[in-house]
Amino acid sequence: MRTRNRIGCLVACLLVCAAASAAQMNGKLPMYPNGHNMNNMPASAVAMGVPLVLETSDPVPTVDGWYTAHAPKACARSTASQGIKYACPDGSIMIYAHGGQTQIAFVPAMPAFTGGR
Repeated sequence: MRTRNRIGCLVACLLVCAAASAAQMNGKLPMYPNGHNMNNMPASAVAMGVPLVLETSDPVPTVDGWYTAHAPKACARSTASQGIKYACPDGSIMIYAHGGQTQIAFVPAMPAFTGGR
């Protein structure tokens, strides 16, 4: 009986860890670990072309510092009065203050259209 309980606990832990890991990454852009999904959609939606917004009570400089350390090296960081943008090959990450919170918007790269009329 104890072995069955241990196996059940192990399986449950693996499932929780896998779900937590998937929430950290959309496949291309890193998801801020203290962000809360405002859209109630999976992080993988960004890889499918759907914008996603996370919100956190962490200040903009804290979130920016995390992305400075964790964004792909191919991302270019720029600042403006409205916030901070990381332009990446797979999309953009925008960090800005909104309503006393910090929002992190993920905007997927637009697909390249080929062909003609």
